[in-house]
Order: sequence, then C-alpha cells, then structure tokens
Amino acid sequence: MPLAHGEVHVCFYSLDVESAELQRLEQLLSADELARAKRTLNRTVRNRFIAGRGTLRRILARYLEKEPESVVFAEGEQGKPYLADRAEHQRLRFNLTHKHERAALAVSGGSELGIDLEELQETIPFCRMAERFFLSKESEELSSLPHEQQLAAFYRCWTRKEAYLKGLGTGLTRPANSFGVSLLPGQPPILDDLQYPELGRKWTLHDIGVPVGYCAALAMEGKPAALTCFPWT
Repeated sequence: MPLAHGEVHVCFYSLDVESAELQRLEQLLSADELARAKRTLNRTVRNRFIAGRGTLRRILARYLEKEPESVVFAEGEQGKPYLADRAEHQRLRFNLTHKHERAALAVSGGSELGIDLEELQETIPFCRMAERFFLSKESEELSSLPHEQQLAAFYRCWTRKEAYLKGLGTGLTRPANSFGVSLLPGQPPILDDLQYPELGRKWTLHDIGVPVGYCAALAMEGKPAALTCFPWT
C-alpha cells in the first residue's frame, strides 16, 4: 500500500491489548526491542511499549509491502526513529506519539513530519508553564483569553510546538520559545520560526481531530498533497 509523495495518513491505536494479542506483537520485535522491554520494570509501561512497537511494525509493513519482522529501524541523534533502509526512508517517513494507552502514528510519502498527542489536564500550572516555555507574545495571548478557553489554547500551542520539534528531530533540546505558533481560537495553525526563518517557511502545521479531552497537531515539511485521518477507535 505505497503512499504517493506528500500524502499523509494519521491513525490511532490502543496500547492496551489482550494478552494473546500482546504475545503475537512481541514476536514481531527485534532483539534490541525485546531487550529494551525486558529492562522496563513497570509492567504496564513494558506491555505498552511492546504493543506500540509491534503495531508500528505491522502498519509500516503494509506500506512497505514486507513482513513486520523485517522492518529495521535506526535513530537520529536525539532518538527520532526512522527506517534504516535508505530507499525505504526516502519513500516513507513516520512519527509516533503516545499518551497513556493511546498512540497516534503519522506516515507520509517521503516528507518529514512530526505529530503530538496530549490529554488535557486541568490540574497542571499551564499559565506558569506558558511563561517558561512560550514566547512572551504567546503567553500574553493565552492570558488574554477567558479562563474557560485558556486550557484548550495552551494545549493547542503546546502540541503545535511539540509536533514541529519532533518533525525536526530536535525534541526539547531546542527551546520552544525560539519559534512561534498561533494559539487563539479560530486562528489557522501558523508557524513562525524566529531562529531559522527559511527553515520554518518549509513547514506547515495542521490540527488533528481527536475526541473531547485530547489535543493533537501535525507538523510537515511542505504541504500535504492529501491528509487522511483514520477514525479514533
């Protein structure tokens, strides 16, 4: 099931699976992945890692038209995984995010991308976090909103920033206040990379529809020729 250049698919899947399914997924993992799982002492975290990696292999194998066990991964300097085979990497890029028992996978036909999924938590000190991690302009815009709109706006900003950083492969080693994103209700997703303007102009941001209580965003190098989000199940 090859993807056309610039085509993007986003799918969601559960990391909490039945024991029989978990065993089947575990059989798909590499020796390194099995060793990593074995080192994880928390049973829930370990099982979710196995389910996440096994399902990732299954999905990517469909696009690559090969067996899940034969998919080989490599990692960038900051740990971003990619397909080790150069030809496969050129034609298929992916990024995975997870929150508790839920994972979201973005796959594209040859364009770099990043995705972030967050569960809205009302108890976090999001205004203080915004002052620390956001641009002053973003923090001020957040504070200007009615209180009942602030939490959603915070996560809108956070997921857009995180998706861009994941797409670049830097993670939070690059400060989140070195670039700006839109966050006000009704505004389209906009990226303004103050540190690397030319780089930022090559990327686009996209909101991903998720159930109430969650927020998700996608960052992509270029504009998607087609963006398909498979239903949250």
